[in-house]
Amino acid sequence: IDFPVSRTEIYPDYHDNRNELRKITGTIDSVKNDSDITIRHLSIKGFASPESPYKNNTRLAKGRTASLKAYVEDMYHFGEGFIDTSFEPENWEGLEAYVENSNLKHRDEILAAIRSDREPDNKEWKLKSTYPEEYRYLLATCYPALRRSDYRIEYVVRSFSDPIEIRRLVKERPQKLSLEEFYVAAQGLDTDSEEFAEIFDVAVRMYPEDETANLNAANSAMAQGN
Repeated sequence: IDFPVSRTEIYPDYHDNRNELRKITGTIDSVKNDSDITIRHLSIKGFASPESPYKNNTRLAKGRTASLKAYVEDMYHFGEGFIDTSFEPENWEGLEAYVENSNLKHRDEILAAIRSDREPDNKEWKLKSTYPEEYRYLLATCYPALRRSDYRIEYVVRSFSDPIEIRRLVKERPQKLSLEEFYVAAQGLDTDSEEFAEIFDVAVRMYPEDETANLNAANSAMAQGN
C-alpha cells in the first residue's frame, strides 16, 4: 500500500492501492474460508522514504503501519495480538535496490553514500547536495514506492496422506502440497504413465529450486522420451 508525501491515511485511488487492498482481502479470504488452512498470524510493516527529517519519518512509518492495521481489523475483527506490527523510519534498503539496478550517472558513488555509516539525515543531505540531478530523478521515480506498508500472512496447511486426494490436489490446488506429498501421490502409479510424469512436472514447478524435484522431473521426462 503506497502513501502520498507526509500522509498516513490510506487513499484507495492512490497509485495501485485499490488493487492492492483487494489483494489483501482476497488473500485473507482465500485462506480464511479454506477448511484445509489455519491462519496463524498477520504481520504489517510500515515504511517512509528518506527525504524528510528522521524524526518525522519515524512518525510517518508508525502511522502508515497503524492505518493498514486499522483497515484489516475493521474488515475482519481478528483477536487481540493476532496482528503484529513493526516499522522502518527510512526505507534505505529499497532505495539501494533501486539504484543498484539503475543506469544513473553517478550510480556507484550514490550507492557508496547510501551504504555509508553516516547518520540518516546526513546521508540524505549528501545525496541531495552532491547529486542534485539524480536526486530529483529518484525523488520522482523511486521515492513514492518507498512510502508504503507491507503485509505478511502466516498460515498452516493440513497434511495429506491419501494418494487419491493428493492426486486431485495436484490438478486443483498444488500450492497446498509439500514436496513429500507429491511423492506420496506418485506411489502406485505406472512410472511410464502421463499422470506419473505430470505429478513430477507440477512438483518441480511448485519447488523450482529443489534439486531432488528437478532430478525427478528430469528422469520422468526422459522416461517419456522428452
